[in-house]
Amino acid sequence: MQITDIEVIELRVPHHRELDLDPTNNGCLIKVHTDIGISGISEVDSLPSVIKAIIDAPPRIKTLMGLKSILIGEDPRNIQHLWQKMYHHTSYCGRRGIVMHAISGVDIALWDLLGKIENKSVAELLGQPKRSKLAAYTTVYPLGRNLDELHKGLDLALKYPVKALKLAIDPFWRDEPELAIKLLKGARSYVGDEIELMLDATASFNHHSQFDPLVDALKTTGITWLEAPFPLDQIDQYNAVQRLGIPVGAGDTGLTAPEEWRPYFSEGNIDIAQPDISWVGGFTGLLEVAKLAKQYGCRLIPHGWNTDLTLAANLHFLSVQDASEYAEFSTSSSPLRWLLAKNGPKIDQDGMIKVPNGVGLGIELDNDIIETYRIN
Repeated sequence: MQITDIEVIELRVPHHRELDLDPTNNGCLIKVHTDIGISGISEVDSLPSVIKAIIDAPPRIKTLMGLKSILIGEDPRNIQHLWQKMYHHTSYCGRRGIVMHAISGVDIALWDLLGKIENKSVAELLGQPKRSKLAAYTTVYPLGRNLDELHKGLDLALKYPVKALKLAIDPFWRDEPELAIKLLKGARSYVGDEIELMLDATASFNHHSQFDPLVDALKTTGITWLEAPFPLDQIDQYNAVQRLGIPVGAGDTGLTAPEEWRPYFSEGNIDIAQPDISWVGGFTGLLEVAKLAKQYGCRLIPHGWNTDLTLAANLHFLSVQDASEYAEFSTSSSPLRWLLAKNGPKIDQDGMIKVPNGVGLGIELDNDIIETYRIN
């Protein structure tokens, strides 16, 4: 059995909206094909044209090779071996950043492929599943600048019977703390006391002192965790913000290879690791990040703002972990979020999402939707 091709498919929803932090309108699918007619599929939250270049690039030297030149002719079943080959043979241009995005996509597709070959779900390949459902949380984005806009966003999130919501803020929270406090208290008042609230700061702050005006409101509104408060280069600020007494999360704004995470555990003292499986090296890399998180006594709750492919991948991973953690459920308005998969995971009446039980990722894509939004 051999890998015969690696295909990159760019999807784009035509629109005239301003650029924001929602990647779902611009999709990047990766397919790994084999000589037995079975293929694996994944998606990457990245720049499709660059991912395609990294995969298709001809080799220059042994440590500057495109992923296709590394993998064509290889047996797809030895995933750990293939991950190490990709990591080594791209080491002069990779090890971190967007090359890791490409490696991640190929790795996820390989796990999907292996599940189809062995007639098992990815969860079964990863280990012994400990749960068949995970609690969901939804993210409110954009949050808006007034209570009417806030309530509109909350109403969208509350259409789902979840027990936790994450508020994704904008940089004006740093510069207009009085407005930020009004919105924060307004959110708590609107959803009541039974729903957990988390805050995604989207790296909008650059010094821990900027949280001083917000500390009391963060505590009185019962914020469960503070996500991505600073740019990733400011590890010392992650450590300093611990004095707030609120668990701090990091990683969803760009951390990639497992070793890139180590200082955020050892120096940043983060409480929650929030890796994106399409950045950290796929399932193979995510398992290594999980080992580091366990070593440092840190929770791991994956980032998941994309289509059902990413959601399914996160559910498979979370189902085999010792601790039961939340799965992020994207409420993006993009048609790709809701139409790309024919059988995407749903939130049930108890706020839980069932882990797909089909082979591989367990996701069946709609080829008509792919062709509708495909960029040739």
